[in-house]
Amino acid sequence: MSVLLYEDPKIKDIKSKLKKMRIAKGYTQESLADLSGVNIKSLSLFEQKPEKLIAASTATVYKLADSLGVDIDDIINKENIKDE
Repeated sequence: MSVLLYEDPKIKDIKSKLKKMRIAKGYTQESLADLSGVNIKSLSLFEQKPEKLIAASTATVYKLADSLGVDIDDIINKENIKDE
């Protein structure tokens, strides 16, 4: 089940779906890192370069999505997925 986000003017220009979802849920990077168990440096990298989240382990992506209460599709930027 995908979550539809109200495009809050504060986040509408953010490219990273992960960052948009984190802000929409009211989490700081630190609080999401603590909740998910994902290193804050990794979290920051995934938000700055959404294509890096595609290369992350399935467990890491799942932890982030689960901590935000969303599906994995809700935090991955599909345009970064390359067809093989």
